[in-house]
Amino acid sequence: QHSIGSRPSNGQWKDHNQVTLDKREAINVTIDNNFQKMIDCDIEYGAFVPTVPEIYKNAVYDEENSEEKQGNRASECAIGPNWTALKLISTEPYNHDTTIFEFALPDPKAFLRLPVTAHLLVKAPCLTGNPNSTGTDGNSEQVRPYTAIEEKHPGKFKIMVKLYREWGVPESILKQRHEVFLYTKTDHSYKPPGRVSSHIHSLLIGQTLQFKHNSICLGKISYPFDGSISAITMIAVGAGVAPMIRILKALLDGDYGQDQMCPHVKNIRLLYGVRTVSDILQRKQLDAWHESQSDRFQVCYCIGSRWTNVHFAAKTAQKQEPPLPKDWDTIPSDRKELGWVDGDKITRRGASNAQDQGHKVFICGLPGVYLSLCGKRTDPELEEGTQLQRLGFKDEQVIKF
Repeated sequence: QHSIGSRPSNGQWKDHNQVTLDKREAINVTIDNNFQKMIDCDIEYGAFVPTVPEIYKNAVYDEENSEEKQGNRASECAIGPNWTALKLISTEPYNHDTTIFEFALPDPKAFLRLPVTAHLLVKAPCLTGNPNSTGTDGNSEQVRPYTAIEEKHPGKFKIMVKLYREWGVPESILKQRHEVFLYTKTDHSYKPPGRVSSHIHSLLIGQTLQFKHNSICLGKISYPFDGSISAITMIAVGAGVAPMIRILKALLDGDYGQDQMCPHVKNIRLLYGVRTVSDILQRKQLDAWHESQSDRFQVCYCIGSRWTNVHFAAKTAQKQEPPLPKDWDTIPSDRKELGWVDGDKITRRGASNAQDQGHKVFICGLPGVYLSLCGKRTDPELEEGTQLQRLGFKDEQVIKF
């Protein structure tokens, strides 16, 4: 989800002959707005369909009449429940598509004081491609949740933002070029650019970004963790590692107080899924924790492969294995797996098992990750048939970030 803006892993939606013309038109009309604010998704006819959780639909508006506005803030966070323009003061490129952005708080002496398991909301104008668009109407504003990865110094904090670039060509354009065999309005080979991530990456030093923090930002579990929790399996995909990093800083480094490191949490495991080795974020920090505190924390990098469903030399007697990911050998053997995070890896690499009532599973990633492992992010219950449900985990054991 989380820090870098959730979106469908293949940016597609389906429409088959069973779908009525009215429904097709409804999908086409709503798709842009859904992508603008999309945090979750459904599956229809085997494809991702963007959806917007109710709690985020009204987040673009200030809360003039709310209790929070009247002084009852959601937390001690320096950013309140109304949108606040914060100035960008520095940028630090991390890898080929991710940058760390540092913003100044209104009070240069204040600390951010964001709760450990909480996040911030970011608002940005729509990237419509129309140079005359002002981006000020209600439909052109989008909201995304982002997690602060550093707030050690007064007057400023950092977020890590992955840029989602446009990929492929919409089928409507392919049709005009007579380059599509069957025009079905699915756009199955097209991903639009990340609306908010593109806006943030376009900012120059001194320009501002809108932030706010209210009750919907507090998350689904509070910190310090309850004493009954003895093991935590973290599952993160891509930029979804940001909230896990934040929690790990509290548990392993005592960033939020040496007396709040939750020593009752004996075992912590992070299964971190990425497409390539170069996509691993905060690897230096994760490796340092793995090596210095391996009795309590271990990380496993799950490197996904585009070759998962490809059979090499299938019609010959000589079976061939798919090529290993680039830079695979740079990862020590005790902390890597081929393929995406799944039930088998959770069983072998997790902090404990489903029968351990002190075992919690934290999940943060793209919508498809939730749908495969536990069900929709906004649904507090485990969906029947998902991998964690089949392993025997209960609703109260799984926390969807």
